[in-house]
Amino acid sequence: MPRYGKIVVIKRNGTDGIVFPLTSTSCLFGRKTECDIRMRLPWVSNEHCKIEINENKEAVLTNLSTVNPTQLNGACLEQPVPLKHGDVLTIIDRSFRFEYPLQSTPKKRHSRSPKDETLQQVAEVELLHKQTSGVKSPDAS
Repeated sequence: MPRYGKIVVIKRNGTDGIVFPLTSTSCLFGRKTECDIRMRLPWVSNEHCKIEINENKEAVLTNLSTVNPTQLNGACLEQPVPLKHGDVLTIIDRSFRFEYPLQSTPKKRHSRSPKDETLQQVAEVELLHKQTSGVKSPDAS
């Protein structure tokens, strides 16, 4: 089962509470019994907000409440926003922290600039020319 991240409940005293693993491409917060994270408070909308995983495996938070908008890092959410590791979403007076899973794959290599690519190609051509013409390169033994 894929794991897209986790949602950590932040207790009122600031410590971490229950952890909800994000294993599907959608997580609905709200008061309805069908919600993935159910909050039984009268001020919470039936469907308050949702986190969806897009095609790039990026978590996107969308507010669904017009009465009490969801907050992201203390600011009201106006439109869907991609989440960053450690972002805090708040519904009324309850806060949750989103965390991406630890990456087990190697980091993506930074691509070189076109100028660096050209210099690398010139250096390779010069080295190849020296090797085929019998001229020893300085680092050859």
